[in-house]
Amino acid sequence: MHVTRLSLSQFRCHDRLELALPPGLNVFVGPNASGKTSLLEAVTLLVSGRSPRTNWLREMIRWGADQARVEGVFAGATGSPDEVTVTLTRSGSGEAQRDLCLNGAPPASVGAWLQRLPVVLFEPDDLQLVKAGAKGRRRFINMALAGLRPLYLDDLLRYRRAVQHRNELLKQAARGRASGEDLAPWTAQMVRAGAQLMADREWLVEHLGPRAAALYADLSGGTEALELRYRPNVQAEEEGLPERMQAFYEALEAAATWELRRGSTQVGPHRDELLVLIGGKPARDFGSQGQQRTAALALKLAQAQVLTASRGEPPLVLLDDCLSELDGSRQRHVLELVGQFDQLLLTTAGEVPAGVEVAHQVVLPPA
Repeated sequence: MHVTRLSLSQFRCHDRLELALPPGLNVFVGPNASGKTSLLEAVTLLVSGRSPRTNWLREMIRWGADQARVEGVFAGATGSPDEVTVTLTRSGSGEAQRDLCLNGAPPASVGAWLQRLPVVLFEPDDLQLVKAGAKGRRRFINMALAGLRPLYLDDLLRYRRAVQHRNELLKQAARGRASGEDLAPWTAQMVRAGAQLMADREWLVEHLGPRAAALYADLSGGTEALELRYRPNVQAEEEGLPERMQAFYEALEAAATWELRRGSTQVGPHRDELLVLIGGKPARDFGSQGQQRTAALALKLAQAQVLTASRGEPPLVLLDDCLSELDGSRQRHVLELVGQFDQLLLTTAGEVPAGVEVAHQVVLPPA
């Protein structure tokens, strides 16, 4: 998949901008604060309905404007192009309202939106995938699966809703205002959705692991081995859904007293972990910053490969300033690896390494 046209109006620092983008490597060059990262943010907004940089919609509207508009045309291997529009409008409360439009109508669901327009974004903060706690790695798994499994996002939302209701009831039960009968329906919903989440996550890591290991070996020169391990919070002896559900119920029963004391659900997929190991040791604790960055890049490129294998066509790949800390040889190698995808949008404050074929370059002046 690739984006053929991108149009911005009153978005971030851009007043108006129209870009025609061919397949291949598209490079956005400019100094800091020139708005090059905002171009990738705009594309991500179009394909997912959200920004990777902020949870506040109003921050994407240019200062002094009441409305921002982003439009894009996306072409895939088959079928007619998809025309996508996102409009952000300031409201009276100071926040902004978001209107999504896919081919002239609102999308049926966010899940359908994510399935239709697959994209993989690598940004400087992705170092936290390896360096920070488990929450960021769970988010990576969730976003990867949302683009791969049509029902995953539904299961995730159902699970989170059940946990939220169950936590409220646990707080009430601790004060004698709720009983096990009140908890039972939400527990059942949580267990059903949670068992499916665990199955999907295990499937993803099984497919990500070998690809990420091969990419890491390629990027690092084969000096160390990368390994991914899925460590579910609930351990089931067998892989079937009934077995996972049974193990989940047993774990909840064992934690019942603890949950009442804490007033919250203490076991389940919301406590899962994805272990990233380099040379058999946790990369978070023992990896250098260079090893951690290379591992994060290998994870994202492996995600793109799994998307390609699952969908039969490559996703759009966005690389935001990911070459700045690499030497020229390593930069060329990274760009050679991503050359397998239809289109790559790259931001940089410097120059692309010599010998790398650039399909299109956009030079942005200081804001």
